[in-house]
Amino acid sequence: MALPSVDAETLAAYFHPLLPETWDDPVLGPVLRRLQETAPLVIGAVADVDRSLIFAALEMTPEQRFAQSMHMAAFIEEMRKGLESGRR
Repeated sequence: MALPSVDAETLAAYFHPLLPETWDDPVLGPVLRRLQETAPLVIGAVADVDRSLIFAALEMTPEQRFAQSMHMAAFIEEMRKGLESGRR
C-alpha cells in the first residue's frame, strides 16, 4: 500500500503511538494498562491507525455517518452474495 503524498509532519500527526498523557487519564489509563498486560498487540497497533479517517468522520453529522455505514453494509452484503454465488 502506498503512503499518502504528504509531508512527514502531517504523517506524524496522523500516525503516532499513544501520547504519554493518555496513560494518566483517569478513565483511559486503567483500560490502557489492562490492555498492555492482556493484549499488547492492540496497544502496538494504535500507531498504525489513520486518525484522518476519524477526524473526517467527526466532521459528519450522525445522519451522514449512519448513511455511510448503511452504504458500507450494503456493499459488504453484495460482496458476500457474490462470493457465495461464485462458490456454487
